[in-house]
Amino acid sequence: MVISERLQHVSIRERRANSAVTLMIRFPLRLLRILGKLVPFVILFLRDRRRFLLFGRSRPISRETHAQRARRLRDTMLDLGPTFVKIGQVLSTRPDVVPPVYAEEFVTLQDAVPTGPYREMIPALADDVGYHSYDDFDPEPIAGGSLAQVYRATYQGDHVVVKVRRPGVKDLIETDLRITRRLIPLVMLLAPERLQFSLRNMADDFERIILEELDFEREARMMAEIRSNFEGDENESVVIPRVYTDVSSERVLTMAYAEGTKITDVDELESKGHDPKRVARDVANAYFTMGLEHGVYHGDPHPGNLAVDEEGRIVFYDFGMSGRFTPTMQNSVVNLYLAAVNRNVDGIIDELIALGALDPDADRAAVGHVLELVIDDLEGSETVNWQQIISEVTGMLHEFPFRIPPDIMLVLRVGSISEGVLRQLDPEFDFLAAAQAFLREHGFMERAARMKLAEMRGELETSLWALLRLPAKFEQELDARQEERMQAVARTQQQGSRSLGYAILAAASLIGSALLVPVDITYSLLGMIVVLVFLFLFVRSPDDGRR
Repeated sequence: MVISERLQHVSIRERRANSAVTLMIRFPLRLLRILGKLVPFVILFLRDRRRFLLFGRSRPISRETHAQRARRLRDTMLDLGPTFVKIGQVLSTRPDVVPPVYAEEFVTLQDAVPTGPYREMIPALADDVGYHSYDDFDPEPIAGGSLAQVYRATYQGDHVVVKVRRPGVKDLIETDLRITRRLIPLVMLLAPERLQFSLRNMADDFERIILEELDFEREARMMAEIRSNFEGDENESVVIPRVYTDVSSERVLTMAYAEGTKITDVDELESKGHDPKRVARDVANAYFTMGLEHGVYHGDPHPGNLAVDEEGRIVFYDFGMSGRFTPTMQNSVVNLYLAAVNRNVDGIIDELIALGALDPDADRAAVGHVLELVIDDLEGSETVNWQQIISEVTGMLHEFPFRIPPDIMLVLRVGSISEGVLRQLDPEFDFLAAAQAFLREHGFMERAARMKLAEMRGELETSLWALLRLPAKFEQELDARQEERMQAVARTQQQGSRSLGYAILAAASLIGSALLVPVDITYSLLGMIVVLVFLFLFVRSPDDGRR
């Protein structure tokens, strides 16, 4: 037994040593590969700013040229592997970092990742949950992404889907993260000043995001929490697959198989008797409920992750990008929407600052002026959609010190993607109108109004109390000033009496000296000295009345 344990410890040390050696070899080779792929793009972007890199004028670049570059950069990210695929996906949600033409191209990375061979997935299954734990396992993947692949199987008689992390992906991502940490200072040095804050913010958030997505145990917990939140829902309009924890791990996630029609297959939905407009409304309400009531939400609403089952319920798949909303953020989002509806520019700015999206030291007048222009533009449109708002906000991001927090950026992404999906179901779908109806029906507007009234009542009470105390404070101030004046008069009188005494003594001494001159010159001189002393004291004595 002791020998076995020692051998096990030796084996662990050997694996760690081999891993360290592999990392030492992989790091420089991977760094050279990344630089070789990305440096040409860096040179292109630098030449856009200065024709000859270090000097010269900037050169105008057409949208078509940018579109071509975006496609090439997208292909390069796909070639560099999962870390850079995920970087592209994150950049597609960051209009404060990349122009829209690049964001639009990077969105397609979601569907561009090819599947890998099944034999590569067997070690994770065998080591983590036992390959023979399943009654049956279909080796043909039904879905694939940059981090994992999904298979159908049978477990204890239940139909399940099994999400398996790609082999070696964690080691590769950790190596890439080490490289990106070292490259970030160089990127910051070359980036325009207006982008530096957003880049640093995104770099810090990206590492957390991708490591969370690699952890299937976290995804299982998020699924279980969201599923629990919807239990007891009167409408029963949402399906969150059950997690089989006994055959799940950090690398393997086993879930109940929830069959459904792809949400964008409108003809199929109608043939099964489902009203596409009702489906669109249910999806929107599900997201509003998750974000504003539950505080935990599904963060990846692209068409492959949404379906409709036979009963017309909305099925959600893939919770790797789930997020959280704190109560403070929930209130700020509601208040932000209400401020926008009421054209309360100061309220919008206050909530942007509260959300951490705007620097508190920003020029409020300048930001307010631009916000008024944005509201005017939106009100001038016959229909206002979420994409328009994102477009308008994107224009502001490059002019003012906005710093979009990752949770808020994820919400923007959810709103933007889901609206695009829902408009395929209902071309007239109005995301903002649906939000307003949800807020009204669930009492958010009434609650916000009560909170605002309570805030105003508190401010009014404070102001009234200050007004009531004003006469007493005024009287105290008058008394204090009168006391100061009386003390000043007393000091002046005292000092004046002292000065007068010195003057009388000096005069007496002077007269005495004059009388003593015929008698004795010595006494006369002494008298004159005394006169001078009293005169000196008279002159030096303070006299507030003269000041």
